[in-house]
Amino acid sequence: MEVYEYLDQVEKQIRQEAVREEIRTELRQHIEDQADFYQESGMSRKDAVEKAVEDMGDPVETGVQLDMVHQPQLDKKLMLAVALILAAEAILQIFYYLRVERQSLVISVVAMLMFGLINFLWMLMFAARSFFSQKFHKASTWFVMWLSIAVLGVVFGGTGISGTERAGLTSPEVLQRMASMLITMLPAIYGGMIFGYREKKTGFARLMAIFAGDLILGFLIGGGICMTLLVPAHMALLTTGIKKNWYGEKRKKLLGRMWILSGILSLTGILVSVHQYRYRQLWKDNIHSYLAMPDLPGILKVLTGEYFPVSLCVCAAVILGFFLWMILDIRKLTNDLCRILCLGILGGFLVQTLYSLGCLAGLGPYEYAFFPLLSVWYSGMGAIHWYHYWFLGIFLNCHKSDRIIPKKMK
Repeated sequence: MEVYEYLDQVEKQIRQEAVREEIRTELRQHIEDQADFYQESGMSRKDAVEKAVEDMGDPVETGVQLDMVHQPQLDKKLMLAVALILAAEAILQIFYYLRVERQSLVISVVAMLMFGLINFLWMLMFAARSFFSQKFHKASTWFVMWLSIAVLGVVFGGTGISGTERAGLTSPEVLQRMASMLITMLPAIYGGMIFGYREKKTGFARLMAIFAGDLILGFLIGGGICMTLLVPAHMALLTTGIKKNWYGEKRKKLLGRMWILSGILSLTGILVSVHQYRYRQLWKDNIHSYLAMPDLPGILKVLTGEYFPVSLCVCAAVILGFFLWMILDIRKLTNDLCRILCLGILGGFLVQTLYSLGCLAGLGPYEYAFFPLLSVWYSGMGAIHWYHYWFLGIFLNCHKSDRIIPKKMK
């Protein structure tokens, strides 16, 4: 059997297209090394190659074994943790609606479990599918995703005039939260673009333009406090790419000045927010109004009464522990794309959390407050919180695909 025939049969057994070429190259090199050994022992080149191919064994069986080794698996522990959090939140919502809304037991149980299941399946859909291909991760694809969702967020949400709101198709609160969801997306997608523009140490100017576009969009959506938080998040991701020498040595010399400029921009954002909301938003009123909503903190306040501070601290500690687990889990990743995407996702979650706290502190409307995993679905919210489960799915997908994504994706 010829070498190419053997490799073709092995390749047909590999289900992950991303690793076929890498496996083919490794097997060819192994066959050539073995053939060289036989040739040095006195065999002709043709006989040496045939003997080396024969030593490799049955191509179908070899391919099946390699496919089993390279078949990615989802992180079951992380999936179980998300499932437990969703189940706990669904149970709390059931008790809340039974006690406050006086709904029937069947309706409450079915509705809350259904929404929890939808969230989990939504996350699982993005975790299980194979998104990591060379075509998908071209920088242009990332840019189209970023631009499309950003434009939709500005047109149908935020503080601008909305035709859907005026037509009564949705509430201002839904539009405001929908706009704030974009805050989570910007760092994650920016992280993907940092990786996409790393080839041949070019694309730095384009990254700076996208950086500026993200900040302007964040400012239009969430005001100065949003820009304040997005600047260091983007700079941290950009610094990672520069430190890895993706853009050449000369870019490292700019880091100090860029961080100084980012500090000035962050301070400017704080001043803008203070000037805009100082006399219109009181932090006590914001917190009181937020706790009156059927979000998880408000649910805990109703159900636990005087033990509300303790219950909220326990709940926050669980969520914080989950995110710390995710941070430590990133250290296991070997692929630069997976690592920087996961850092961007966690950066987006952090920005969203700090932004929500800033809104409750009086630097923005309390309707903008939405905490990753802590906030739950309720009537009037719509489907905007699915963004977080979308990115949790991508996070799991990165872990699943970490070892099968080619190291260099052009």
